[in-house]
Amino acid sequence: MKSVSMLKLFVAIPRYRSTVIKRICFTVVILCSVGIIEGQNSVMLPFVDDFSSYTGNPKPSLWQNAGALVNTGYAYLPPTTGVVTLDILDADGMIYSHANVYGFAADTLTTVSIRMDSISEPVTKRLAVSDSIWLSFFIQPGGSMGNLWERIGSAPSSKDSIVLQFYKSNQDVWQTVWSRKGSPLDSIYKNDSVYFLQVMIPITDTAYFNRDFRFRFINYGSLDNNPSYSYISNKGQWNIDYVYMDINRRYNTPTTRDIAFVNPAASLLKNFTSIPAKHFTKNYMKDTVYNTIVNLYSSTLNSNYSFNVTQPDGSVVYTYSGGFENIVSYPSTHEFQSAANHVSHHLDFAYNPPQNQFSEYIVTHIVKEGVGQDNIQSNDTVRFVQKFENYISYDDGSAESGIGIEPSKASELAVRYPLLATDTLYAVDIYFNCSYQQSNLQPFYLNIYDAVQEISSYKDNDGNEINDTVYVPNEPLYQSERLTPEYDGLNKYHRYYLDEPLVLPQGEFFVTLKPVKSAYMNIGFDQNNDAVGFMYEKRSNQWSEIFLKGAPMIRPYFGYLSVGIDDTVSGGGEIKIYPNPANDYVYIDYYGNVEVRLFDQSGRELIRTKSKMINVSSLQTGIYFLRVNNKTEKLIIAR
Repeated sequence: MKSVSMLKLFVAIPRYRSTVIKRICFTVVILCSVGIIEGQNSVMLPFVDDFSSYTGNPKPSLWQNAGALVNTGYAYLPPTTGVVTLDILDADGMIYSHANVYGFAADTLTTVSIRMDSISEPVTKRLAVSDSIWLSFFIQPGGSMGNLWERIGSAPSSKDSIVLQFYKSNQDVWQTVWSRKGSPLDSIYKNDSVYFLQVMIPITDTAYFNRDFRFRFINYGSLDNNPSYSYISNKGQWNIDYVYMDINRRYNTPTTRDIAFVNPAASLLKNFTSIPAKHFTKNYMKDTVYNTIVNLYSSTLNSNYSFNVTQPDGSVVYTYSGGFENIVSYPSTHEFQSAANHVSHHLDFAYNPPQNQFSEYIVTHIVKEGVGQDNIQSNDTVRFVQKFENYISYDDGSAESGIGIEPSKASELAVRYPLLATDTLYAVDIYFNCSYQQSNLQPFYLNIYDAVQEISSYKDNDGNEINDTVYVPNEPLYQSERLTPEYDGLNKYHRYYLDEPLVLPQGEFFVTLKPVKSAYMNIGFDQNNDAVGFMYEKRSNQWSEIFLKGAPMIRPYFGYLSVGIDDTVSGGGEIKIYPNPANDYVYIDYYGNVEVRLFDQSGRELIRTKSKMINVSSLQTGIYFLRVNNKTEKLIIAR
């Protein structure tokens, strides 16, 4: 039967960068702050970052970072795609060790030195208060809006706050110039009818007009007062966008002449972010492509929109032109582009990925101002890379929150996957979040079930009885030994190999996680994609659908696994090649980019490629050596 899920929704760890890099950056920030590192970066005005062209650590040419994250997943309708988020996670993606329920300093984002003594463009001159220098930025408390089960992130509580400070180098002190207490986004929208508040601050103190002006944001967060550490996870996010500081500005003037995308590019598949080519059908394609486009200027502008799909070699497989349309001023109307041929056009395209090999397509959306000059062009293009490899995923690889299994031995979380042909399951990737002091990393069983159809009855909002046919887990096909959740880094999956490859027939199957004992589990939950209809929970021996908006970060991997390269490589996890012995093709299973070279026994190089699928059908039976990145393994060709 259908029911509202009792699974707990946690806020998770939305990180995209290496822990090692974070540690280094965190150390550099500390050293710079006490004056140990000399010759630090400095920039001249204007200072602009709208966080639209990259993710991960903020640009080191502009920022010194201690925990903040540039991302495209946490904010709700930002000024332009991409924000920087401050939360309560330290440089290792863990809740700060000094965290408490009363309040503590968490993430800090500091600029490099900004030259406030002079400028060189349009003419070289010394700066003064009369040059009317203003700093502006947009800010949003996390947690988004709408139904509770559809929200992204976690709003800062009333005892949390964010602070902006200016640095006075002549006194070596930081001065607080602005702050805001925590609150839900709903209250801001109710009062101001905006999703992001724009803050504008004039710089009028002559003590700041020197070669080493800096400003920083500090997030002061707090833990929930919960008796169970398993429930305590990341919270108190603040999203910041469009930081802009320049001369000749006035209060309430537009940020700049800028047309931009608001949201990142999405998969063109209805449900999946990735699927093997042999299990793809044209029925999985979306019917409509949606965009959100904004005009941040003070008056109506004209824009041109286009959309294309290419292969990595640049060959174009699909193009669409939306032509020119007027777009009203968002600051004046609080409205986005409404022309259908720009924001909701019909998709008359389907992928045709080659079978039995890895492939990918690059989906690119471009919007340009039709007349005049768009001052920031980095936010005019958004891309999505569609992969057809050897796994199925509903998620995009980033956990905006977490989905938790209730503490009961009878509880179980299940995710359904379709197969269009018989295939061999050999591993499952899972991303586990970290709760406070890693208390949620409790042992579990990994199970594989076949599927059976049942009639599910429920009442709609009007009280009408609705009957649906749904798939639910049926007979167990595999149960692992007792497993332990592993945290390999921020948004890095841990791979769990089956004891033996499992041949699955065409049809539906389930991957389930079951706690060994009565303990909470917190699995990464991507809230920018939706796997509703594919997620189930078991309570009191009864399976029911989960109606939380999001996708558990659980990915089944397919293909026969045999002897091959097996080594841990920094930043990407294990490298696996299969099959070995091989016949026609060799596949490389690795998260990151690869450089592959194949040699015969005399040392002669026969193949060099960056593909994860190598065609060896032209090679004679014998022994060869396959080098993947910096690891070499013997490869046998046998026919």
